[in-house]
Amino acid sequence: MYFFWLLFSIAFYWMVYLYEDFLMDLLIAGLLCVTVFWLKEFFDRHMNNLLSSLLCVLALLSCLVIPVYFLVYKSADFIMHLNLERVSFFVEKFKADLLVRLESFPALSEYAHKIFTNISARSIMSYVLQFSSDIGKYSLKFASDTVMVLVFLFLCFFYGQTFYQYILEVLPFEKIQSRGIFREVAGILRVVLLTSIINVVLQGFAFGILMTIFGLDWLSLGILYGLASLIPIVGGALVWVPVSLYEMYLGQSTHALITALYSIILIGGLIDSVIKPLLIGVIKERVLKISLKINEILIFFAILAGISKFGFWGIAVGPTITAFFIVLLRVYEKSFIKKKPPTLLAQSGGNHRQ
Repeated sequence: MYFFWLLFSIAFYWMVYLYEDFLMDLLIAGLLCVTVFWLKEFFDRHMNNLLSSLLCVLALLSCLVIPVYFLVYKSADFIMHLNLERVSFFVEKFKADLLVRLESFPALSEYAHKIFTNISARSIMSYVLQFSSDIGKYSLKFASDTVMVLVFLFLCFFYGQTFYQYILEVLPFEKIQSRGIFREVAGILRVVLLTSIINVVLQGFAFGILMTIFGLDWLSLGILYGLASLIPIVGGALVWVPVSLYEMYLGQSTHALITALYSIILIGGLIDSVIKPLLIGVIKERVLKISLKINEILIFFAILAGISKFGFWGIAVGPTITAFFIVLLRVYEKSFIKKKPPTLLAQSGGNHRQ
């Protein structure tokens, strides 16, 4: 037996080493499959396994490609229609106004002079173009990873039931425990998916309302803000910062200040930090009506931890790791911790009273 486990460990190590570059793609595909497998079950009632698997992949692909295309198209259109002369005038005017206001603070004024010597409209546009080039390079890697995720996702959908039954047989738990683990993880992922979708809609809608008041393209900017809210760390700042600068470029400094404060306090502070954790609890108990024994605040922090560690896909990976660990603790508690019999408790209590 020891020899078998030695061989198994060696084989497992080399399997991980061999497929190391694809492990994250495979994990993401598996999590997506578990999250939306209810959609696969719905399609299975009306068509065969091959068609339903393809349709599920196409549905998820459309949810990814269409927003990304919209984001890239709008960003490129905005950059192409910028007037370099007006941008240069705006930058120089902004520098002059700021230096005038800093004259009362000599140290800050001197520091600002040093910084502004390297800032001009051309340097900013050069930085924007360099940033766009970096995004293009990252997009190629993202596209190649997406292709692999889609391939693995199709395989997960197509062989999902077979693989699920095999895992139930292989895991060293009772089947009811194994099903409980899968049910808990799937429930967490569905909660996270719905929470993310509703959060995107709420943030985009809130930003769109402000843009309507200011007479800007509320639909495009609202959609862009909602999509940007999914991006780790920077989030909606990718939209409200350029919009604020654009308002200043138009001479609307008050609008720029309101946009910044509205985005930071109302959207970032209230919706993302207060409403989102509450939303997790509502979706868990009222919408999906699933009895998950994990607190919604823990799910919220699991999402944040996952994003900080794994980037965008950490939205799903963080809660999954957390849920899996907690479920294993429960299995250990029920299976391996022997509780003291009630008779012994009664006897010990009686002896203590004597």
